Amino acid sequence: MKPAWTLLFVLSTSAAALAHDEKFSSSRVEVKDDVLTWAVDVSLQGLGTVLTLPAPAIDLTERQLQAFKPEILKYLRSCMRVQVNGVELEPEDGALEPVYETFVASGEKYIAHFWQTFRYRSTAKISDAVLSGAFFATRTEQHHAILVVSWDGAKRSFSRYGPFDLELTARRVQPTLWSTGGEFLVWGMHHIFIGYDHIAFLLALMLGAKKLGEMVRIATSFTVAHSITLLLAALDVVHLPSTLTESLIAASIVYVAAENYFLKEAKYRWVLTFLFGLVHGLGFSSVLHERLQDLDSVAIPVLSFNLGVELGQLAILLVAFPILTWIRKGPDEATSAKRQVKLVRIGSAPILLLGLFWLMDRVFQKGWMPF
Repeated sequence: MKPAWTLLFVLSTSAAALAHDEKFSSSRVEVKDDVLTWAVDVSLQGLGTVLTLPAPAIDLTERQLQAFKPEILKYLRSCMRVQVNGVELEPEDGALEPVYETFVASGEKYIAHFWQTFRYRSTAKISDAVLSGAFFATRTEQHHAILVVSWDGAKRSFSRYGPFDLELTARRVQPTLWSTGGEFLVWGMHHIFIGYDHIAFLLALMLGAKKLGEMVRIATSFTVAHSITLLLAALDVVHLPSTLTESLIAASIVYVAAENYFLKEAKYRWVLTFLFGLVHGLGFSSVLHERLQDLDSVAIPVLSFNLGVELGQLAILLVAFPILTWIRKGPDEATSAKRQVKLVRIGSAPILLLGLFWLMDRVFQKGWMPF
């Protein structure tokens, strides 16, 4: 292409370039029985930022493009990963289909982008899949990937920025009120059971509570508080950096465990618990943010997730509180009081140390703690 035409090309196609460069890609994903097909749309302009093309992008012929296919496949394979039913699968390379656009000034056609298809075959019917993508990750963390997923006749679009992991099930592609609610309820329970910092915080509170009524007030205030911030964060009304939120959660564990050594009674501790619960709600919201962007409404998911968290907390309380009550119970009131003091001092120590390690690890981002 002559230099003059090249200049006109750049000027006249600048708008199209915005949609076809390293900052954007689109994908078509189809799940059918035991086969997952992933076709990705790649711009030549974007590809030219990470690979040395055999010719300038606007001059590349179809023959040159097909001859360059091995390099393209090598690059895309490094960007795309697929797990099906918990097993990572190797792709089968499909066709490379060039997409032509027309140079407005001259009517000349050129290859603007192309579709490359990969097929992933499972040994069993696909029940769930995880798609991982990192297109042009070394060039921009803000790469925008649009994925249109088809599953059992249903179709849904997903939007992701930067490197991503997209978890897929048939119910997620075609969500119903009950399936969405059930999914988020189970997810909330799972999150509290693996949320060791939240469990440590609850146990520290339980150690300081002598009576069931005190524990009920504390648990209720914690529930109300994290429900408020969970909903506000889901609606993007409140947002804090995850590093700050996680550090504040660790600090709350340290404070409560340390306060146990000086606490005379837990009558008004629910006020402090409410304030710390606001912070813990932001911690819960961090795991919800990406998942909620694929849904039309946040009300049912947030309420279901919160209910799952509460059911998980209730399960922990039902197991731990009777054990603590049995340990502190003595033949008389004086003995019970002494055992309560020992229980608080001995039980709070490991929680305090764990909280301190979490706090230092999260503030200085050392990565010492595996959870």
